[in-house]
Amino acid sequence: MHHRSLKRWLVGSSLMLGSLGSLGVAPATAWAQGPASDSDGLKRAREQFAQALALQTGGDWAGALALLKEVAAVKPTPQVRFNIALCEEQLGLLVAALGDYELAGSDAQAQKADQVRQEVDARLESLKARVPRVVVKRGEGADSATISLDGVALGDSVLNSPLPVDPGPHVVEGAGIGFLPFKQAFRVAEQQTATIEVKLQLAPVKAEPVPAAPPPPAQTMRTAGFIVGGAGVASLIASGTMFYLRHTTINDLDKQCGADRTECPESARSTIDRGELYTTLGNVTLVVGALGLGVGATLVVLGGRSSTRASVGIAPGAVGANAGGATLFGKF
Repeated sequence: MHHRSLKRWLVGSSLMLGSLGSLGVAPATAWAQGPASDSDGLKRAREQFAQALALQTGGDWAGALALLKEVAAVKPTPQVRFNIALCEEQLGLLVAALGDYELAGSDAQAQKADQVRQEVDARLESLKARVPRVVVKRGEGADSATISLDGVALGDSVLNSPLPVDPGPHVVEGAGIGFLPFKQAFRVAEQQTATIEVKLQLAPVKAEPVPAAPPPPAQTMRTAGFIVGGAGVASLIASGTMFYLRHTTINDLDKQCGADRTECPESARSTIDRGELYTTLGNVTLVVGALGLGVGATLVVLGGRSSTRASVGIAPGAVGANAGGATLFGKF
């Protein structure tokens, strides 16, 4: 702001404040209308307005702006709006100042405050030339992108048009499905116009992981053979344990009933039942173990013949209780 114009306005506002006893728009009697509480609020507003003018004179534009906003909440006169815009202009908030100057001018015209209107016209003319502009355009890949300026989404009606912004740093961002995000930070100075074209690049297609190839049939067959054979060995061990327990039980029964077992006391019933259980379990685990060993050995042998594709068929009863030609079943 020109020093002479600022000094003239501050002096003029002070004269209005002192002579009218108001916010520079009406005599003090105009503020006294209404309840006493309203009068107290207006009195405080006049005091804050005077403090704001003093802060402006001392160059504390931020402090003055805070006070003036409180005053405007009580009485938004053209003078108050003008001083708010003046503070915003000095703080570099040119876009906000532009809007408040226009509001002050509109109110001043409605209230026939000619002095305020003249000051507004003088400030607007110079301020409009100072406000920087940004033109945001859609570029390649951004036809359907969401575009924002400083976090505010821009509609198609304002794209490709100069948008007033404050001097300083700004950010334009763009986003679209299937595209890499766009972000460009830039700075603009007073009277400068910046043009930003939003261009989006296709996002790289993520390669799907190639599933591991299944093991060759021969390897699978050999692995299965070792597993089945191992189960067969475990079953044979269990069978041996059962037959050992059966033998021990027979010895106990001989002690109770004699070698011929012609007469057995009733107390020997539990021993007989236990012996029959061991015999049954021993026979079952023996058959399962023999089958497991036979099938496992067959799978291992066939799996080793990698050049031959063979199917394994185990006929029921091929490996049975008479493995190796010996009778393995026991009877209790």
